[in-house]
Amino acid sequence: MRRRFEPLTESKDRTTTTSDTVRRQSSAGAEPLPRYLSLLLLALSSLLLIFVLAAYPDATASGGARPESNNGLLRNQISTKERQPRRIVGVGDTHGDREALVRALRLANIVDESGMEWIGGPTSVVQIGDLLNKSELRDEDTLTYIAHIEKKARDAGGSVIVTVGDHDLHNVPKLWKSILPDKPFPLWMRALHIEDRTLFVHGSLSRSVFHEIGGNVTRLDEEVATWLAGTGIKPPWIGRGDGPVWSRLYSDNGSDEHPDCEELSRLLDELNVDRMVVGHTVKRNGITSICDGRAWRIDVGLSRTESRAGKIGASEVLEIVDGSRVEVLNTETKLKSWLPTNRYGGQQQS
Repeated sequence: MRRRFEPLTESKDRTTTTSDTVRRQSSAGAEPLPRYLSLLLLALSSLLLIFVLAAYPDATASGGARPESNNGLLRNQISTKERQPRRIVGVGDTHGDREALVRALRLANIVDESGMEWIGGPTSVVQIGDLLNKSELRDEDTLTYIAHIEKKARDAGGSVIVTVGDHDLHNVPKLWKSILPDKPFPLWMRALHIEDRTLFVHGSLSRSVFHEIGGNVTRLDEEVATWLAGTGIKPPWIGRGDGPVWSRLYSDNGSDEHPDCEELSRLLDELNVDRMVVGHTVKRNGITSICDGRAWRIDVGLSRTESRAGKIGASEVLEIVDGSRVEVLNTETKLKSWLPTNRYGGQQQS
């Protein structure tokens, strides 16, 4: 409903003041606002103006154009964060050689020169098993170190996972109780680990064992975790040659010469992953892959007791970025010199 105002005439009338308007309304029978209400409205208007200027400090500088909202800025920050690549570093068998483990982590820019500080940010590190050797004295030093750096990783938003190897089955629980008796058995010791469409397991996972456990890898992992922690029974498959800890299905010489890539592809499809990463069998010529990059073997004998690589201080690790780009990093490779890769991260055939 329109208010009743006197019609505008000349410019003199256009400069009618607020008090003139109030008087006109009063003459029409409207009650004037009490003075205290007018002051209150003025104060509230001033506060609102101050709030707007504080929220949009660039409004006046841009000639009154609408600045980008806080929500828009937040969206930009989120999208920038999402563009940061997800990074996983796979480290092969270390057999209780702390120096070899530190060297591998330094190679991938995970720890500083001292080896004691985590600089890898949100990177995930998966040590493929056989972290320890055979109850040697240096195993204690290695286990203490991995527990230390795992805590540093969590504090920085990263993670460290160890997929249990055959040398770890009895040594890790015994040493853990000895050196860290007040701490629960670590959750980072796993039977297997799946991240960014990649399955990490020390030996190999076969379809037969996968179906034997009902296709439930979580169950497999929980059975190992409770047994290692001393709260569950020994899984029936843990010591079997075809089990995920001992199997060399995708790492021995037979898999080099006659790999069953069709069977591997079926398993990976059932798991909804693109590749399997294994250790357990030393590859003297470095990290290799079979089946067009669907299986990677990363045990290169990092320790001094296992191969020449450890004795001469050489190192090699696997890096997976955004679940698709796969790179082998070694002492002669720059971190960002990506190799051409196919869909699954394997080197393209020439």
